Amino acid sequence: MASRTGRNSIEGRDAVKDVGEQPPADHIAPTDWAARHEGFESEAEYRTYLDAVAEDAPVEEIVVDVERAAARAELERQIEDVRCEIDNLRARLHIIRHQAGNVVEENIRWADASAHAQLGDHPWLKLSSTMAAAFLVGKALQRLPFGPFATALAPLILVVARERGR
Repeated sequence: MASRTGRNSIEGRDAVKDVGEQPPADHIAPTDWAARHEGFESEAEYRTYLDAVAEDAPVEEIVVDVERAAARAELERQIEDVRCEIDNLRARLHIIRHQAGNVVEENIRWADASAHAQLGDHPWLKLSSTMAAAFLVGKALQRLPFGPFATALAPLILVVARERGR
């Protein structure tokens, strides 16, 4: 077997049959060594084999598959972006709901304090009794015969209005 450093030995080219052993660089070109490493006698035979395989390769299908894979990866990235945005919006919505609840509570406290300041103790009881009384007075006034009273008072109201307008 030829030495790996023997530069004058041409036998190194034929002596290298072991797949794991690389011949000296000055004896065999790198492509020739690759061809022999793959089990071909020469680089030309290796290139012929590669050309034959290339002719049979479905290049269009490979390109389409690569494009689909790229499109799928982009789509998955966009879906992940949308999911992150949805999570972000949910977090914001949670904060807004919490703040809205605080605002409503503060408005209720303010309205209650204002009612206590204006009406004293039990303001809602006083307010509701006033509203009930106004409703009952309105119903009673609807039952009174205001037609004859309005007919009798109309000339007097017109005279008072003329005197104020002067």
